Amino acid sequence: MARRPREEIGLPEDLNLAPMMNLVIILIPMLLLSVVFLEVSVINVTMPVGGAATSDREKPEEDKQPLNLAISMSAQGFYITAAGTKMQPMPGCPTGGPSICLEDDSIDTAARFEEARRLYAADDKVRGEEVLLEGLSAYNYRELYNRLSIIKNEFPEETTVTLTADDKLPFALTTRVMDVVRYRLEEDSYDSNAEFWDSKPRAEGDTYAILFGDPAFGMMQ
Repeated sequence: MARRPREEIGLPEDLNLAPMMNLVIILIPMLLLSVVFLEVSVINVTMPVGGAATSDREKPEEDKQPLNLAISMSAQGFYITAAGTKMQPMPGCPTGGPSICLEDDSIDTAARFEEARRLYAADDKVRGEEVLLEGLSAYNYRELYNRLSIIKNEFPEETTVTLTADDKLPFALTTRVMDVVRYRLEEDSYDSNAEFWDSKPRAEGDTYAILFGDPAFGMMQ
């Protein structure tokens, strides 16, 4: 019986990677176009000025008292202090209470914030966010802006405001207040919340008009 001729076994040929490399080159631009970049917003925060002595050049004029504007946040509303004097409560607020009381006093903000904190700790973030927003919605941000606009008209050169808050209040409240005090809006005063929240910052040349754009954090005593 005749044997078949032995087949020669050659070395394996090198793989042709050119099609794969062409595919990768095509996919790279498509992936870059689909990337969503994170936009980071930064709010300038200054340190509160201490009681250090100032030079004669830095001293305010004797006939003009420094503003020293401060906003204290509490579960009952906002306390505003300017030129060393606490601003009187707005009409409808209790005597001796905050300068701007809650817009919706039927909401127990302290209880809402405590409940939101408990829900977040239990990993129920959806419900926690809802309860947190309920507490934040009780504050009268529109009247806060109206009061600050009046102060700004009297002290147009001032840009600093000191913010203090109760340690049980969420930082989200401080963030909202910082947004309110930062820019001057199209109007100095608003009568409805819809107009207030829909308004845009007032243009001033190539930038926006500053209300009190240099917030500083203080300690509540």
